[in-house]
Amino acid sequence: MTTGTEPPKVLRREWASVEGWRDTKAGMWAWLVQRVAAILLLVVIALHLMNPFVRPVQAVLLALALLHALLGVRALLLDVGVPLRWSTPMFAGAIVVAVALFALVWTWRWY
Repeated sequence: MTTGTEPPKVLRREWASVEGWRDTKAGMWAWLVQRVAAILLLVVIALHLMNPFVRPVQAVLLALALLHALLGVRALLLDVGVPLRWSTPMFAGAIVVAVALFALVWTWRWY
């Protein structure tokens, strides 16, 4: 039984070590990947605006936009009440669908 005088438990994690990342759940990875994709999208959009005809920049822009959008759909579905146990399969599904859509769009380009 607690007396109410104990300090609150705070998660401490060593971010610079492998051990600190070992127990990271899929939901956290999904959150991190989406945030990194958002930051990279800003950089790639700037590169794309400077020269819109560079094919590698177009490919990265498409890949990041698909990944960020599909992880956003996953977050929205979780927010509206999809069971939390579906979080990991939706994360994996978002990545698979992003790769499949990228391959489909990139190989079927008109030029």
